[in-house]
Amino acid sequence: MSTPPLEKLQYLSEITLEDIPKQWIPNFELYYPDLPQFPTVYVHFTNNHKRVYGFPVCISFIVSTEKTFRAKINFLCNIDLNKDESSKKAAKNELEERFGLKDKIGLQDITGCCNGSVTYENFFKDLWQHVSLAFGDYIPYGKFYEEIYSIVRFVSAWQPKTGRQSEMRMLYNFISVFGEELEIHHDWGYLQFYLMPTYDDILNNKLDNFPKFKRLNSSMERIWDIAFQKEIMIDGKIIKSMEKSWPQAKDDFIEKVTLPLYTKKKITLDQKYDLERLVDSFNRHSWRAAFFIWNIMNIKIHDYRKWNKDFFVKFYLNKKKKVGYSEKVIACFLQQGFKNVDVIPIDTWVESFHKGPLGIFDKADFFKPFSCLGKLERVIWLSSQANKTNMKSFFNLLWCQRYGDTGNNELRRANPIACYECFLKKTCIGMSKIMDLNVLVKDGKTLKIKDLLVAKSGKIKGRILNLKNIATKKVVLQAEKNNCDFICLTINSVPKKIFICKDKSKHIWKLIDEFSGYILKSEKTGTVGKIVTTNELLDSLPPFQK
Repeated sequence: MSTPPLEKLQYLSEITLEDIPKQWIPNFELYYPDLPQFPTVYVHFTNNHKRVYGFPVCISFIVSTEKTFRAKINFLCNIDLNKDESSKKAAKNELEERFGLKDKIGLQDITGCCNGSVTYENFFKDLWQHVSLAFGDYIPYGKFYEEIYSIVRFVSAWQPKTGRQSEMRMLYNFISVFGEELEIHHDWGYLQFYLMPTYDDILNNKLDNFPKFKRLNSSMERIWDIAFQKEIMIDGKIIKSMEKSWPQAKDDFIEKVTLPLYTKKKITLDQKYDLERLVDSFNRHSWRAAFFIWNIMNIKIHDYRKWNKDFFVKFYLNKKKKVGYSEKVIACFLQQGFKNVDVIPIDTWVESFHKGPLGIFDKADFFKPFSCLGKLERVIWLSSQANKTNMKSFFNLLWCQRYGDTGNNELRRANPIACYECFLKKTCIGMSKIMDLNVLVKDGKTLKIKDLLVAKSGKIKGRILNLKNIATKKVVLQAEKNNCDFICLTINSVPKKIFICKDKSKHIWKLIDEFSGYILKSEKTGTVGKIVTTNELLDSLPPFQK
């Protein structure tokens, strides 16, 4: 039985999404400005054995109530959805997923993730007051990307040179090279749409409609058998990896990988070209290409739809050396492409959140107290990004997540000055854990600070107290003798800088926060020259009013 050809995009249907918080209007991004012909909301599914695909071309917003609006979406599709109610309903469902409306998250969902812990519940209730100001009574959650699209999307997002611009360029490069370009009705013919196989197409090896990807898949199967031979056992499952990573740069990849394999007749000329083109599409970085190969090859070996929390945590925390795949990339597409509610990618911001306000320092311990981590990640991510960009409603929150010195080498973490300025301090777990720690408060005018060069070796970098200065050395020894965790320097009795001990054997105290002190002008403490607890230092200051 022959495979029906892919149809052109020619039918426009109106699909209305209801009851959307007004604050979500900025979430409805249909195109990326630097790639104006490339629609970013990608829909591809099967319904009643019929392949359905398309994208929104434009949206109009209609105010429904004081808090919500409706979005009327003009959806360009390969079939006439006005004559197929079942497929139209399925398309609407996909759009609700893409914009996070399908299973939007409320405060009860977040407190439910805390598994009855009143301490965590109270903190998230406190945080939610600020979240709701910026994002409304609900925040988006859903299957933000189609499954295969999500794999490409998050491989592209691995360490991009210029942030989102690089991510979107790589996403476009890959899909335009290995997807099938479809004809679009002349009214919208200036746009470009490339179709990739669905997850089920790859799982069931039904790729005849996708000759470009089918050829790439064949080349990936070949290099998989050659390069991914190391075996790691995790929870009774064999995980394949590489013995060593490929050279990163494309030219080195050709010289040391594809050319020798072709010369030895282990790969064909076409396979050599496909693999090099794959590296090229991911901004000429072979590690991303390896990640993509691993992600696609494991569809049939370890079906991503069957991953549960127990296996994910063991996979994520496994300490054996892994080469050829990225746990973070996998966690991202499992959460946002496969809508796995138990999966959370631990990036810089999630890590800073669980170490800072949640006061959980070990990654393994972060997985234990919470359920539905995929939902919890949404409130963490939105808060962290709002915090990162200094959004006004988040400005005096979560200072512990931000970098605190001019070298941007170290996060502030919970410390006396940062916590003093945070409006979450009454319920913050991280702050509660430092309240009884000792602080040596000293006049900063008498102390010298030394700048260190950045060291590739990973040794301490940034700014430290200069031990060659006698007055400074006495302060350091005093802090250590009295079991201090912080040294707070003041100017005119106003707290300005916080140091923590990085190496007791060498008496090295590193600056972790000098920015929080910029905000303070007249908040004087009467503890200068004393050793006090964090709690006592904060009590000596007037209530923070900024």
